[in-house]
Amino acid sequence: MNGPPDTIRVLHVDDEHDFADLTATFLEREDDRFTVETATSASAGTAQLEQRQFDCVVSDYDMPGQNGIAFLTSVREQYPDLPFILFTGKGSEEVASDAISAGVTDYLQKEGGTDQYAVLANRITNAVEHQRAQQRVERSEQRLREIVDALPHLLYVVDEDGDYLLANEALATFHDTTVADIEGSNIAAVLDAPAAEQFRQHIAEVLEAGTTKRIFELEIDDSDGQTHVFEPRLQPYKFGDVDNRAVLGIGADITERKTHERTLERTRERMQLALEHTNSVIFEIDCDTGEVVRHGAYSEFFDLSADEVLTWEDHLTRAVHPDDRDQFQQFYQQLVDGKRDSGQLEYRTTPEMGDVRWIRDTVSVKNDSDSGSRQALGIAREITEHKEREQELQRKERRYQAVFDDPNILVGLIDTDGTVLEINETAMDYVDATRADVTDEPFWETPWFNHSESLQEDVRGWIERAADGEYVAFETDLVQPSGEQYTVEGVFRPVRDADGDVVSLIISGREITEQKEYERELEQTNALLSTLFDTLPVGVLAEDEQRNVVAINEQMFELFDLPGSPDEIRGTDCAGLAADVSDVFADSEGFVDRIGDLIAGQEPVYNEEIELADGQTYARSYHPIDLSDGGGHLWVYRDITARKTRETRLATLNETMPELMAAETRTGVAEIGIEAAANVLGLEASAIHLYDEQDGLVPVAQTDAGNDLIGEPPTFTGEGSIAWRVYEQGEALATEDVHDNPDIYNPDSPVRSELILPLGEVGILIASSPTEATFDEEDRVLGEILASNITAALEQVERTAEIRAREAELERQNERLEEFASVVSHDLRNPLRVVEGRLELLKEDCETEQVAPIERALDRMDALIEDILTFAREGNRVSEMEAIDLREVCEACWQHVETAEATLEITTDKTIRADRSRLQQLIENLVRNAVEHGGEDVTVSVGDLETGFYVADDGPGISADERESVFDAGYSTADDGTGFGLSIVKQVADAHGWDITITESEAGGVRFEITGTEHA
Repeated sequence: MNGPPDTIRVLHVDDEHDFADLTATFLEREDDRFTVETATSASAGTAQLEQRQFDCVVSDYDMPGQNGIAFLTSVREQYPDLPFILFTGKGSEEVASDAISAGVTDYLQKEGGTDQYAVLANRITNAVEHQRAQQRVERSEQRLREIVDALPHLLYVVDEDGDYLLANEALATFHDTTVADIEGSNIAAVLDAPAAEQFRQHIAEVLEAGTTKRIFELEIDDSDGQTHVFEPRLQPYKFGDVDNRAVLGIGADITERKTHERTLERTRERMQLALEHTNSVIFEIDCDTGEVVRHGAYSEFFDLSADEVLTWEDHLTRAVHPDDRDQFQQFYQQLVDGKRDSGQLEYRTTPEMGDVRWIRDTVSVKNDSDSGSRQALGIAREITEHKEREQELQRKERRYQAVFDDPNILVGLIDTDGTVLEINETAMDYVDATRADVTDEPFWETPWFNHSESLQEDVRGWIERAADGEYVAFETDLVQPSGEQYTVEGVFRPVRDADGDVVSLIISGREITEQKEYERELEQTNALLSTLFDTLPVGVLAEDEQRNVVAINEQMFELFDLPGSPDEIRGTDCAGLAADVSDVFADSEGFVDRIGDLIAGQEPVYNEEIELADGQTYARSYHPIDLSDGGGHLWVYRDITARKTRETRLATLNETMPELMAAETRTGVAEIGIEAAANVLGLEASAIHLYDEQDGLVPVAQTDAGNDLIGEPPTFTGEGSIAWRVYEQGEALATEDVHDNPDIYNPDSPVRSELILPLGEVGILIASSPTEATFDEEDRVLGEILASNITAALEQVERTAEIRAREAELERQNERLEEFASVVSHDLRNPLRVVEGRLELLKEDCETEQVAPIERALDRMDALIEDILTFAREGNRVSEMEAIDLREVCEACWQHVETAEATLEITTDKTIRADRSRLQQLIENLVRNAVEHGGEDVTVSVGDLETGFYVADDGPGISADERESVFDAGYSTADDGTGFGLSIVKQVADAHGWDITITESEAGGVRFEITGTEHA
């Protein structure tokens, strides 16, 4: 059972079928990476494991037949590394102990509720991810081991007196002697005098310093006088119970490698240049000490020397933004404490260093099982531009190498006629035979060579030549009993007696299979690195201090249309090369001068924009570099014309927004929109259809190119068209060929590809083309931006029309109110004045008790007319706003109202902004309301609220069910009230944008709270 790399395949074994299915359901809900198979017995689970591949097994303990522990044991026999979680309802220390002894990955007891499935999912994820990570580490270590073990080494331990305490076969073979002869002897007896003296000095220096020393390119002659080049590494070493101090030496014979060294060095330099140009910092944290080793552009990132910032905590305090330090501290503390194995962290640099930049750290913890130490390996990249433009980031990993000895020496003694006299155990390990099987047999007839008759003849010839006194070196391919082929190199050496006669032969050899494989891998690596350099998506050129080309890739040739090839141009003068290509730039002289300035300044420059004569734009980066024979300069060029074009189109789109928003009609917006689509985005054949409830999507604007292509655009009236489907779904669609779509509106249409952009619920914008696959992702993204602008403009036109309609309605209402006010003022007051005059004459002619009620009725009618006029004419309008002292206006209003024996208490000193005359209307009406309903001795109080003020009294109050009605025009509980007083209060509050509510006062009366006022 295979799946995507992140799929987690789980086998759940439980004799309760329903519980197994329930667990599978909850696990797959917890994490969509889970795929769960179930089995109701251990035997069924074993069968599933044989048929499918799983990432984890979850098993119950108490099951019929084979229980969970026995099942675990059988699984471990076949799948030792497969994560196995015991998920059981029978929990005990004994079961847990047995499970751990059997190699269980995790142990979890079943509980009630559904939370246990989240815990189980987490345990499964952790186990699988840990096992996958372990597999990756093992594969990585195996690859490194294969490379390292392919190197031959000389290994020895020498004490401070120069005596060999330990030597290996490789050292003995090199000096044409035996290990027994070397061990216990002095270096003076093994090496020539100058070499021995030099060796003593190295030993003394290592022991005195107490540190490892590497000796580069040490030349030593072997027993045959041939010079070999070694690269020894010496370090202090405690050898057994010996009292003398000693040195462990490992010498790698690099003679054969020297011929490849120059090519390899040049390849590594190019790779290092490419790595440095990525602008990264590679670091390793010792989790025990917190110390950090860094490589790369640390000083460029943080304006700090790596030597000044020794630990990650130093980096925290000196380089990390104050606002990001907590998360930085938590992230790295978890890594150091072992609570986290890996992760990514993004943070900013401190503003004290200048411009704030974003950095992303990608870190993984490596555990050394031998030493128990833990190192956090990481890479830091500047992602400032990536943050701004949401670009992908790249990751790098650090490789570590170690050196170990694996000589694989094969030694045999042969008679001059080829008869095997003796052979060592190392040689016997390569054949399925015993010493007795090969002793006294012709060497060419032994199992090493019986797979090839031609090889047997070669061996026989080598022996004959050696028996004649010749030193015969050979290299040949052999086959192990398993059928695996391996390569051996060695020599047949004649052994002479005192008279110089050859009496026997010694054959010595070593397996070089891994070395040969390493050489092949090295050639492949060099080819890979060379290919990587040549195929980078940017132009790269490296020059030395004399400004000669060191390396150049094919992309540079494409950018500058250079003649020839990289090999032909290597070594030429870069200054002349720059002058030759300068004509392609708008400022050719400035291009050349700027190169000179950058070289003189020796400061890195990144993404410097240069205009070409044809309108294109290149970005240039410069970085001073160190080469093996001095300094140099690295140049990187890339074509950013497409990016600049996108930026220009985006800016132009933004410029069209004010014009769109200024349009007053839907048609005007549509015409501006299609003009922008054609001129800015290149959508030449385009049209805008706006939705109409009766007709559907009606065309309101079309470009001339659109008319030339399709003629009069159709009206889309419902399902059955691609356009209507896009409008309903509200998602943009780019169709490569509309004729392949079953919803095509017109099968005979000359249109092949379309880009349809929804305009919210308002309509759609359609761009058409007579060719297939015309519209790409950039067209879609920029088109959506234009569509959103058009949508906003259309919605504004709609809102503006609604506002104008509302204003017209309000104007008509005001005219009707003015007519009403005129009628009230003239047609009602004139008759009242006549009645008042006649009443005065009546009072003079006679005395009657009927006069007083008539006067009161006239007064009430006059007050009612005054309130109606105020209500009608003032409405929800305020005039000039000014700062008003609330205490002062309350005192003035008190004087204008007949208050009898009432009392005013003011506890506010607040100043608010209001229309003075209208505020006076509000307060006077509230005071008049208190006196009319609270009695002649009522107490009125005015005080502060957090966002306004209140007016309260100690009268009878207003019941809760009447508080909403009192603001209605004409509502009154008093016999002589007009019913407009509190309506005017509400009207004044609304005109100012205030809120007014009614509550009960502390004295049990009514309290009016006015909130939302503006403090002056």
